[in-house]
Amino acid sequence: MSLLFVVIAVIAQVSAGDPGTAIRVQAAVSHDSVRIGEPLTLTVTVSGLGGAAEVAFPLLADSGAITALGPPSVAVDHDERSARYELAAWEFGDLTLPQADVRVVTDAAELRIPLPGVALHVVSALPADADVDTLAWKPPADVLGPNWSTGEKLAALGLALAFALATFLYARRRGEVQPVPVPPPRSARAVALEALERLEASGMIEAGELKGFFSTLSHILREFLAGTDRAWSLDLTTAELMALVGMDGVPETQVRSLGGLLDRADMVKFARQRPTRAQAGRALDAARHWLTSFERVVPELEPLEPEAESGEEALELEFEALTDLDKMFSEETATAEAEAQESEEP
Repeated sequence: MSLLFVVIAVIAQVSAGDPGTAIRVQAAVSHDSVRIGEPLTLTVTVSGLGGAAEVAFPLLADSGAITALGPPSVAVDHDERSARYELAAWEFGDLTLPQADVRVVTDAAELRIPLPGVALHVVSALPADADVDTLAWKPPADVLGPNWSTGEKLAALGLALAFALATFLYARRRGEVQPVPVPPPRSARAVALEALERLEASGMIEAGELKGFFSTLSHILREFLAGTDRAWSLDLTTAELMALVGMDGVPETQVRSLGGLLDRADMVKFARQRPTRAQAGRALDAARHWLTSFERVVPELEPLEPEAESGEEALELEFEALTDLDKMFSEETATAEAEAQESEEP
């Protein structure tokens, strides 16, 4: 008697309370002959459930010869349940599935039905005439040596030459590109006039912020002077600054105008003087006019010339030089005569 008939007989004995119901368990594989490592599908079907019944399919144990690639996927269809197992075989020869039981729970009883035995034939992935004992690995292919054809070598050479030419042309073009000229720095006058425009557009005069207005106006004028000459630095007091400006080639009228603007700003900042909006507007116009008309005259230094000696001093120097020469010649003559007399004596 086959295994399937044994299972059915066991189920019939267990479910004798309902003779019209017979539970059957069938198993089938997608291929009865596979190559080693090739995946195959095992389908287990439980039929004849009749009514509400629960079926629990087992997880197949890893026997080493046959391995489950994951848990089974279960499908339900009226009085039938089926499970699909994805398997892989890793040994040669005839194999059987691992033993496992399907658990079925009905209203009458709980059954454990073993899976039917399924035979599986596993063959090698090598050709049938291959000799496993004498099988040897081939040497690695020489991709850089004589395996290259002449056309491939010429193509590689052409590619290398094209790359070298492109690199040369790029370097040459890059060397010909002229650097972008850097714009010259803006003058202190242009910076100050632009700052006055921003001050006028700030709305301080209209808002009555006259202390902040005169403080900003004074700072703009002082920054202009510091940018014109480092000696006119921002850390000087108004009196010290005006003293230096008055000595450095600035016309007197411009010095007085600048002094009036800075003094008015100091009175507003430190003496709490309260000017009107009209006075602030006139101060802004006066500062703009002063910046526009500012000129500084720097006197050119004349080179020093040696003083000409008078005629009498030149004659005295010439006489002294001649006297020194006569004295030197007289001494040389006396020395020569003395040496001559000494040589004549016996």
